[in-house]
Amino acid sequence: MKSLLINNLEFAKKNQEINGLLEITNCERLAEITSKTGENVANIRYKLTGSAEKMNLPSLHLQIEAQLPVLCQRCLEGMQLNFSLEFDYLISDKELSESEENEENEDVDWLEASQELNLIELIEDELLIAIPIAPMHDSSCLQANLQSGEKPNPFAVLKGRFK
Repeated sequence: MKSLLINNLEFAKKNQEINGLLEITNCERLAEITSKTGENVANIRYKLTGSAEKMNLPSLHLQIEAQLPVLCQRCLEGMQLNFSLEFDYLISDKELSESEENEENEDVDWLEASQELNLIELIEDELLIAIPIAPMHDSSCLQANLQSGEKPNPFAVLKGRFK
């Protein structure tokens, strides 16, 4: 697995920015999920921006645009999931207690300062969390519609016999 390591504290303090296209083969866990569809094509674009201005602490802003092939759990046919995700992380070089963390904005996550934050793992983790447990097509699946009308309800057949 390929890695893209950054010093997240320095990255934020220097207001750096990185963006690119991530190949699904670099994300082993995502590749396992998407390989079940028979498609090995997934588009994952990311942009990471550092800042030292948010709440007077160093922070990272991560944007992810992704199209991932998955199996519909209703009809077992392939489908595309489209994601447009944004995350904010505050970086702290000291350990915060839960009470301090909960007092702040709940839309912001805390990251421990790290000289070797693996950006690919962070992106993969966020996408894995975003994928629904049982992805399904928005509209009714063709195969599910065909199966539903084939057999009569056994209780409806018996209803006329016993009165």
